[in-house]
Amino acid sequence: MDRSVESRAVECLNCGETRRISAAPSRPSEPNECPRCGYVGWAEAASLTETLRRALRERPVETRRINVATW
Repeated sequence: MDRSVESRAVECLNCGETRRISAAPSRPSEPNECPRCGYVGWAEAASLTETLRRALRERPVETRRINVATW
């Protein structure tokens, strides 16, 4: 498979909106802002559990500092 067409799903850490980005390990070149809510925190969807998703969405944005890979 051609690596240029591989992608992975990332999820907005605020509202749960998902999008596909390049599978390359670098940051995506498109705007980082969520089209649904405007938040700029993203994580690979496969790395998030329902417990972590709920914990993130229940905490105020100002207090969210966790060690997950964000995009």
